[in-house]
Amino acid sequence: MAITKVSGELVDLNESTSESGLKIPTGNNTNRPATDVAGMVRNNTNETSDSSASCEEYYNGAAWKKINNVALPPEKVFQTINWTGTAAEQTITYANSPDLVLIKNYDTSSNSDPWYWFDSTRGATKYIQSASNAAEATDAQTLKSFTSTGFVLGTNDAVNGNGHNTYGFGFRVNGGVTSSNTDGSTTSTVQANNQTGISIVKYTGTGANASVGHGLAVAPTLIIIKKLNSTSDWVGGALDWTKYLEPNGTPDFRTANVWQNTAPTDSVFTLTTGGDSNGGGNEYIAYCFSDIANYSKVGSYNGTGSQGSPSVNVGFKPDLLIVKRITGGPEQWWVGNSATNSSDHWTNWMPLQSNERLQSDTIHSITVTSNGFEPYGTSALVNASGSSYLYLAFKINS
Repeated sequence: MAITKVSGELVDLNESTSESGLKIPTGNNTNRPATDVAGMVRNNTNETSDSSASCEEYYNGAAWKKINNVALPPEKVFQTINWTGTAAEQTITYANSPDLVLIKNYDTSSNSDPWYWFDSTRGATKYIQSASNAAEATDAQTLKSFTSTGFVLGTNDAVNGNGHNTYGFGFRVNGGVTSSNTDGSTTSTVQANNQTGISIVKYTGTGANASVGHGLAVAPTLIIIKKLNSTSDWVGGALDWTKYLEPNGTPDFRTANVWQNTAPTDSVFTLTTGGDSNGGGNEYIAYCFSDIANYSKVGSYNGTGSQGSPSVNVGFKPDLLIVKRITGGPEQWWVGNSATNSSDHWTNWMPLQSNERLQSDTIHSITVTSNGFEPYGTSALVNASGSSYLYLAFKINS
């Protein structure tokens, strides 16, 4: 049987008089199937879209919806990428335009440099550092601009030092497009993406109990907050909302009523009067994460003190892991990724809360598996017997 393509249709040359090939059913409203089934696609001659004489539509299980000229939603995009600094302006290319970017110089022969956090809500050149309680700062030679396929770096030595090995984590949110959110008692500025499970929330503190809209359709499983206009510790929340963590420090779970002892809902998170998260008149940025199947996961495990145990199932093979001891004593935030490790046994890692260079050892190492990870090391950093650990796992999906 010979098949060719004529005017966009597949035609069987051996059956030239037939109407072979895949065609979308066409007709008016009365020609719709007697029984609608989710996933049906058709061309409706009763409807128009952008001056077209008809309109393609699909049945979503409840109603027929137009699909002509509707922008596709953004992709799920998380990427980690390495580059060598040039000390001259250079463009870093990602699969999409990232909206939250973390950059760290990991060159073992260079000076120790901090983690730089940038996001498209606050705008390029503005950064905060997870190794510091300092206020937001501006440097025109750091991340100079966000582009449709990445970002442009200036000459700042910490992000683009000549010959320095550097890496960045890029998270897609909503292309920098924000909206006003009034779901909470405090109006927030939000860019959110339910495909990537991330929202970036900017708000002004009230100095009184408040709720803040986060823009996600489900409750966040991890929230990280930083005051922007003055010195303050970072505030993190996950798992137990009667407690909080300090991303710029090493303490385990601290008991304090930061979140009104209330877990986030599918529309808001709640805050008490603490100055690090809700001081009157202060400006804050919050990064909210929710679990997305086969893409991201926040959870916990109990350490065993034994090599290769426990086995933690997150539903996918991670490309980024952040681990923090939350009971049993203070420890650093462990960060490992597939870009700086040449095998599934991740011996290379860096602490999130300090300026230290790339570390390489076995006692703190973790092995990633096809559906999660296993602490290989037996240190208190990742696997103390009787201690509990928080983790954030991401998979590259471009």
